[in-house]
Amino acid sequence: MNINVTRIISFLPIKRNAIIFALVLIITIYFIKIEFLVEEASVNLYLELFAWLIGSFIIILVGTGLVHTLICYLHFVINRQQIEPKIDIGFDGNIKGEAGQVPVMISLPKALLPLLGYIKIKIEFKNGDLSDTIVINKFSKGFEKLLPKEGSTLIWLPDRKQYHAKGFIISFIDYLQFFRFTTYKKSKNSFYLHSTEMDISLKDVNPSKTKEEVEKIKTSRKVQGDYLNYKDFETGDDVRRIVWKIFAKNRDLVIRTPEVINPYASHIRFHTSFYNLISKDLTSAYAISMLNYYKDIVYNICLNIKKKDKKVEFNIDQAVNEFVSVNEKDRVGFQLSSASWQKNYSVNELKSSGESLICVSSLISVEELTTLIERGSSNIIIVNVSRHLDNQNVFNFKNLFLRKDQKSELNKLGWYVSSSRRKVKRNEKAIEELVSNSNFIGQII
Repeated sequence: MNINVTRIISFLPIKRNAIIFALVLIITIYFIKIEFLVEEASVNLYLELFAWLIGSFIIILVGTGLVHTLICYLHFVINRQQIEPKIDIGFDGNIKGEAGQVPVMISLPKALLPLLGYIKIKIEFKNGDLSDTIVINKFSKGFEKLLPKEGSTLIWLPDRKQYHAKGFIISFIDYLQFFRFTTYKKSKNSFYLHSTEMDISLKDVNPSKTKEEVEKIKTSRKVQGDYLNYKDFETGDDVRRIVWKIFAKNRDLVIRTPEVINPYASHIRFHTSFYNLISKDLTSAYAISMLNYYKDIVYNICLNIKKKDKKVEFNIDQAVNEFVSVNEKDRVGFQLSSASWQKNYSVNELKSSGESLICVSSLISVEELTTLIERGSSNIIIVNVSRHLDNQNVFNFKNLFLRKDQKSELNKLGWYVSSSRRKVKRNEKAIEELVSNSNFIGQII
């Protein structure tokens, strides 16, 4: 059972400042008694009067903050059903954003803000992780000026995925930061993060035929030929179309079917596979890092195609968690945010329906890739997912001053000596040899 120490500390009512202040006060009183202890009654009377004044001031100062903070806390607990925290990604009302340092704003309408104090909120996600602290210390305008409005901060969320909040840890803290009254509020807030735009080199991809040839497009486009691009050589066929690599390997005469001009070729069918047989642990730090990089490449391939005024019919090999409806523009990023590595559904189980493009990672087995290439139905893009790990700086000085969860790079020394790297590199080398010695159509990125 994992014990989250940070979560436990959040529910302690007395903060570190109060303990330090109490210790300093006790030590001060002790030394005053030793240094200024005299037998004259008049001097003792003045000392006692001074001590009484100072003590009264401290009690009023501390007590005012304590009482008002406790009132705000009890108001929230009593009205917790009507007070619902709201998450805003990017400060513009979105539930999506780019992974990395994510600007997050949380509003807490109808809650009372402690006098000169603040409210501290942490998001607890479904996997048990806690977000960075978000502080609410702003007031609303108008007649609600005594009610807190919102708080914002940058939270480090590096994964391109869907984040589902399990609840909020909400703490009311006084102006001296002596006391903290914490409660837990369950929530169903969700948002997703997608990749950022980046430059990639992509070969041109021809559109697919439409499933139903009903509506023609303005300009006819080339599409791939019939029956997986190949057919047996027959009398009268053009000998220039014989695929000699297949003849040298199997002694079979086959020809590549020509591209045809089709007035219904209006979009590109893009299938992305997350089939991973190489990683032993699909949730390890290195596997997740390679998954993020793979999503980056796939996301930017789609953007690259769309910039050429081509429509993309994008699909992945797993069900999408449709926790919210999104428009067509955000569809690719949303689908990718729901995807993860899987070992159950091979890319070769895809029922061919005229895909223009199939994208696989270098974590696919050589046997699976061989079968896919021999089918010859589509352009294939292979993403070398270990490349970004190899391109890290060996030593990044700034990582010495960052918390573990905020390091922008994994420990490269650990990656170089890990068994995962050796296994991935062997597989990528075997894939490159297969591509160079087969009738491969596509590219390696």
